[in-house]
Amino acid sequence: MATILRHSDTCQIKMAKSSKLTEAVVQAFEDKVLLNVIVNKAVKISMKWNGKCYEGRNAGMDFESAGPTVSRTSTGIRG
Repeated sequence: MATILRHSDTCQIKMAKSSKLTEAVVQAFEDKVLLNVIVNKAVKISMKWNGKCYEGRNAGMDFESAGPTVSRTSTGIRG
């Protein structure tokens, strides 16, 4: 039995100081490891999992994200 993971193409990121939410495009994602996002088609932010959420820093600002929505599908062998 295999498990297939799929994630959404976008996610919400939050600026730590102001708590302002922004939509970002997911460039690379490994569940509970790393999250790379692109904001406004120009700014790339690399984030790492800290045990609770993804954290990253760019241009002197800290960002947090819960990550994209992940769906797990289990498949079985037909026979």
